[in-house]
Amino acid sequence: MSKKDRPVGERMRAALRAVRFEAWKAATIYAVVDAVALFLVVNLLVAALEPSAIPEQVGVPDVVTETVTDSAGVPLSDPTVPGSALVALAVGLVVFVAELVLRLRRPLIEQFEAVNPSVAEALRTARDAITDEQETAMAVRLYEDVLAQLRETSGVALVNIRRLAVTLFVIAILSLATVQVAAVDLALLDGNGGATPANGGPDQPRDYTGLEDGDSVLGDSEDVTAGDENLTAQIESTGGEEEVDPTQQFPSEAGGDVSGDFESQQAGFAGAEDLEDAELIREYNLRIREDGESDT
Repeated sequence: MSKKDRPVGERMRAALRAVRFEAWKAATIYAVVDAVALFLVVNLLVAALEPSAIPEQVGVPDVVTETVTDSAGVPLSDPTVPGSALVALAVGLVVFVAELVLRLRRPLIEQFEAVNPSVAEALRTARDAITDEQETAMAVRLYEDVLAQLRETSGVALVNIRRLAVTLFVIAILSLATVQVAAVDLALLDGNGGATPANGGPDQPRDYTGLEDGDSVLGDSEDVTAGDENLTAQIESTGGEEEVDPTQQFPSEAGGDVSGDFESQQAGFAGAEDLEDAELIREYNLRIREDGESDT
């Protein structure tokens, strides 16, 4: 049986159900959009302020993990959820339920009549007649007129497009801000209530501004008094695991008494270097040797 073949009273009841459904959809759209906006606001504030009462990460219950693993076939290892997201989700759910209840307190047919004044009076009369289950010829004629007028109406009028567009724009801005906070770990106020130094902290590199004054780096110069106690330096051998005789000590001053025989060693030149005046160097070398032999 087609819609036109059904009794007009039944078609009128179906039209009233469709009108109520349109009002339900409009209320749900408002509730969802406002809840998402509040979710982003709370999430952004909590993530930026980082209150100590809210944990940074919260572990997911094992029941949820096992359910996701069994249904999706993807193993999850210790998943966590940001604490700011959980707080924002709770606020969003409260806002969604509260706004939906408030918008549905007003009769749905009356909401439709308010935005479609051309059919308001006839629709109200038809609704009352359906409630009283009237099937008289006059009621049937009324139903047919209302059904014809309802074909010219739309449920879009239940939604304020301008208000919805502004809210969606705010949601877009908040989404970008939330992504920025997550990317760079932005904090509007740090934990100690102070601002970060402009030149950076210990973990932040400072900008190079050129060479600084030596006094500012080394500090003020001071007079150092010379000591009056002679100390001897003991140098250990690096020749493997052989023990060093502790009696082998060296004087601390170059002007001290030095005893014992020493072998002199002539300094040489690297063979790879190209000497410009080899004859002069050879003559100088021979004279050094002659002076050494004459001294001995």
